[in-house]
Amino acid sequence: MPQGISVFDDRLCLRVWNQGFIDALELPAGVAHDGAHYSDLIRIQVERGDYGPDEVEGQVASLTAQAAKFEAGQVERCLANGRSYVVDSEPLTIDQKLAGIITTYTDISEQRASAEREQLAQKVYTHTPAGIIFTDEAHRILSINPATTQMTGYDAFELVGQTVFGLIDLSEEQSQEAFEKDIAEHASWQGELELTRKGGDSFPAGTRVNRVDDPQSGLPAHYVWILADITERKRSEERMRHIAQHDALTGLPNRMALLIRLGQLLPEARRHGWKIAMMFLDLDRFKIINDTLGHQVGDELLREVACRLSSVVRETDFVARLGGDEFVIILPGINSAADAAIAANKAIVALSSTIEAIGHELHTSPSIGISLFPDDGADADTVLKNADTAMYHAKSAGRNNFQFFSAEMNRITSERLSIEHKLRHAIARNELALCFQPQFRANDNRPTGVEALIRWHHPTEGMISPDRFIPVAEETGIIVEIGDWVLASACRELKRWLDAGLEPIRMAVNVSARQLRRRDFCETVANALIVSGLPADLLELEITESSVMENPQEAVLILERLGRMGVTLAIDDFGTGYSSLAYLKLFPIDHLKIDRSFVADIETDLNDRAIAFGTIALAHSLGLRVIAEGVETEDQLDLLRGNGCDEVQGYLFSKPLSSAAVFAFLHARAQAE
Repeated sequence: MPQGISVFDDRLCLRVWNQGFIDALELPAGVAHDGAHYSDLIRIQVERGDYGPDEVEGQVASLTAQAAKFEAGQVERCLANGRSYVVDSEPLTIDQKLAGIITTYTDISEQRASAEREQLAQKVYTHTPAGIIFTDEAHRILSINPATTQMTGYDAFELVGQTVFGLIDLSEEQSQEAFEKDIAEHASWQGELELTRKGGDSFPAGTRVNRVDDPQSGLPAHYVWILADITERKRSEERMRHIAQHDALTGLPNRMALLIRLGQLLPEARRHGWKIAMMFLDLDRFKIINDTLGHQVGDELLREVACRLSSVVRETDFVARLGGDEFVIILPGINSAADAAIAANKAIVALSSTIEAIGHELHTSPSIGISLFPDDGADADTVLKNADTAMYHAKSAGRNNFQFFSAEMNRITSERLSIEHKLRHAIARNELALCFQPQFRANDNRPTGVEALIRWHHPTEGMISPDRFIPVAEETGIIVEIGDWVLASACRELKRWLDAGLEPIRMAVNVSARQLRRRDFCETVANALIVSGLPADLLELEITESSVMENPQEAVLILERLGRMGVTLAIDDFGTGYSSLAYLKLFPIDHLKIDRSFVADIETDLNDRAIAFGTIALAHSLGLRVIAEGVETEDQLDLLRGNGCDEVQGYLFSKPLSSAAVFAFLHARAQAE
């Protein structure tokens, strides 16, 4: 229906018009009037740009000349304001004589926009990478776009008329009826579905379903299904999930995966009354291997350990690496603790044979702690913590074994944590002190030296035995700071005694395995001597047999360097470790110290006596002097002295004394001689 109308006479003067004409041409108020010439009206449009950017006068002249032909015709005009009109012109005759021209203006802006939208929608439907399916109210397919064909392998003729659910592989939790009801009630649905390709394989599709209601009845008329193949996205997500939940070195699940798995297993175990065993495994001597042979060798060792552990568990078991040399094995559905013991023993056997890593033949063993769910904890954190606690007790029990968690272990662990906390402040608060036990020549009881022994006097707990705090210090590494303090303090004390007139004697200082492994240990010893001014030959370092055997080759280099400094070296607690005589011959040491455990029963135990006497003979054959500690009776002294023991130490001669007391004791002995 035309909106505007105009009539121009044969001289192109305006005679009839309406408001639709003024609106269509967007004429200013008052411009349209009786007699207004066509050229004046068209000029307004030309100047506004409705006919393009060409020169105004030329356009006006051309358009006026065209109108003066008074020809019938139809044109479509798009104005600068974006609106579109169909302009129909028809000559006006009166008594077969030309009287002018009548023109109508029909606004087609909405129709044009609608057509453009429809054209755009068709392009989107045809070219979009998303699959689009139109269905009727019963989900029968009406049409599919090319992307759906590309995605599924089906052509349109194969799917039209079929139900869309023929393409969907619903999960066990979903039924078609429930799915249809859900879509119908909520007007839309969004999620992931498994779609089936023509070849039979399936793929994950991100899916959105929109309901289109009939405008008259308001009832569902159609459904639009929009599909996106998310196979690559799911693969990428799975790769990222695998990376986040797996150890890059061994490929085993990591701590995150372990906690996720426990989160799945424990509720199921509660429902069914299952037992679950948690095995916390730590490799013995791994740090030494890693530090001395390098991280590449250590990494290869960890990879082999992971393979061996994985090979001895059931399919239902779960092996994870927490980090470092710590592994966890979950054993679900066991019948009793005995099943866990069998599994732990398999792990020990699996790691007992030699491991070859980058040209090195390595030997390691596991210390394994075991806790049971629900006996040893009702949640993952507690069960894991208790298995960790049991593992530390396995290490304390000699390593290469397994221990089950017990409440007593928890008490001991709590006590150790308390000691650790207090010990970290002990040096700064001057709670540590040294006492000194004299050493004597066996043949004439002449003093030869003293051994520095540490004591801890806590302000509220009183005297804390070294047997309680030294193992904690060793385990936590605090022993390094304590050891440095003992070394510096002992050197300083002996120098002070010498300056006060005491005859030269040795100061024996115990060195821990952790101290010996430090790269700057020799510098620490040198610094203690320089700062105190003590001659190097008056310092004796007592090193345990087991600590030098952790890495014999490295120990030889360190001991040789200390020997060149002039320091005296002794192997402490000889006979309690596992040293090779071949290595013992290579160690640049001066003394062997017989452990008190062999001296205590030397009078009655023939085995202990044989070990003690054999040690003396061995040492002398290697050119070493022997010190026996723990001598408490005259009979013990007589036996040792009679078999050539060089020096003795024990309560028979003196208990450990304070600095002032030992100075007075030694000074008095010197005066008496």
